[in-house]
Amino acid sequence: MKVVYVNCNNLQEIAKTAPNIAMALGYFDGIHLGHQKVIQTAKKKAEEKNLLTAVLSFLQHPKSVLLSEEILYLEPLDQKIEKLEKLGVDIFYIVDFTKELAKLSPNEFLEQYIISLNAKEIICGFDYTYGARAMGNVKTLTAFAKEKKVGLTVVEELKWKNQKISSTLIREYLMKGNLKELPNILGDYYKTKYCQKNGILPQYTLPNVGSYKVLIEDHIECIATVRCKKYIQIHHETSELPNLLTIQWIDRFDQLNSIPSNF
Repeated sequence: MKVVYVNCNNLQEIAKTAPNIAMALGYFDGIHLGHQKVIQTAKKKAEEKNLLTAVLSFLQHPKSVLLSEEILYLEPLDQKIEKLEKLGVDIFYIVDFTKELAKLSPNEFLEQYIISLNAKEIICGFDYTYGARAMGNVKTLTAFAKEKKVGLTVVEELKWKNQKISSTLIREYLMKGNLKELPNILGDYYKTKYCQKNGILPQYTLPNVGSYKVLIEDHIECIATVRCKKYIQIHHETSELPNLLTIQWIDRFDQLNSIPSNF
């Protein structure tokens, strides 16, 4: 998969050699099953039209730029790249989201960042918004695509237990410690990278304070207790573990006074 970093300074140069693509649009934090459905739809459309499959997303979450608020990310960029590659994406366009970009009208954004990159098919979720003050939506995108004679596929809502599958729902489950439901939303257990010395790596979100059944490095079953937003206590001989750990969060473990060595 080719990863292309795009900003207002290099956009025109990149556009000169951009191949024809079916482009999936979204921020895609966590790449849950709803995101996967959008990307798989783009891949299918690309195969039908003899195009490459591309994803366009932002380097920063728009809210972090516009509202200066702390964003609880589900995964860092390198893990997102790894997941997109496994899904068969050919090109990942990562756009530098700035306050200047946020001022673009919906049509200006589409012209400059979608059409100029040779998107012949556009694929997005039913609730996708874009442009200044998020004034662009599926309705305006439909009119634009028709005018430009570009294909548009809108992927309908995907639900779990009558709730929209979303990054927000995943964060809600993490805060509630409801980890066993996450494979039904993510397609797998939630994973984080954790440094025994420095704590959770940036752009991951730990479950809420409490004790949990976990799987470390895909084979070590034990209990981990979340002490705060950054640090956990691992109930295992930590000297036997590498400093940088991959942790799968399996389920809440409530019996704190009888923590076993295995589960």
